[in-house]
Amino acid sequence: MAQSLTSRMTRLAISTRNIFTSSLSISKPNPSPILSSSSSLRTPLMHTNILRSLSTIPKLQTRTIDITNNSPDFGATSTLPPLLHSQRDAENFAAFVHANKHHKVKPFILKRRRHHLKSYIGNEKNIRHSPWRMNLVCQFAHGLTVPEALKQLMFCQKVKAPLVAKVIRRTANLADIRDGFQPSQLEVSECFTTHGTHLKRLKIMGRGRSGKKLRRFSHIRLVLREIDFPTKILEATSINQKRKWLERLAIAREDYEKARVEKEELEELERLAAEVAEKQRKEKEAESAK
Repeated sequence: MAQSLTSRMTRLAISTRNIFTSSLSISKPNPSPILSSSSSLRTPLMHTNILRSLSTIPKLQTRTIDITNNSPDFGATSTLPPLLHSQRDAENFAAFVHANKHHKVKPFILKRRRHHLKSYIGNEKNIRHSPWRMNLVCQFAHGLTVPEALKQLMFCQKVKAPLVAKVIRRTANLADIRDGFQPSQLEVSECFTTHGTHLKRLKIMGRGRSGKKLRRFSHIRLVLREIDFPTKILEATSINQKRKWLERLAIAREDYEKARVEKEELEELERLAAEVAEKQRKEKEAESAK
């Protein structure tokens, strides 16, 4: 994938217009410019359409991943446009972004996209630990994807590192229950510690004196957010960073497909078990009627 992506970046022309025709549904052009005023007049049509799709967010959209029917879903990718239907589309998008990296997207567009992403809040309260020391552990997980954060905390030689990992796993499980998101589709958006209710205790000092000391308690706040892979690829500054996000996208797609197959098999088994139970109930009713 590395060689094909690199060669595609060198061969890609700015005037190519048919790469995303199968994966992007472009609405009517918005008269308001979304690029800087210096480059908006010289920007090709395709680049304008792609950035417009980044800034266009539908008002009514299904935020829950539905795997029960045959409607098209987009797996590990974000449900916001542009929709990357396959890994090939993602590589083409990364190649196009790298070829046009001199064009910048305005920050308010990225902020608006993050606002529409699904997020999940987890917390742990009344921890008998200093908030300052707890924040040292939370810094390892902040800004990483969930698998990478758990890997960092696994090798962190701090007392409360397993507790932070436990909170991350619990919140990721909540995301799986609600919307079917896998850990590889989530990132740690917020992870910090606040002060709890400290207990005042007596501090024995020399020369018959005494003072007070605090038994400190802390609270953990954690926010997991779905990964917007098009934005991550767009914000990556180097080709290696884009390649890493493409690899994470491939892993997320694979995990999502495995979870979807497992859930479909579980639903099928539950349906068969319900049919068997209903059949046994009818047989008992028929025997009792005789």
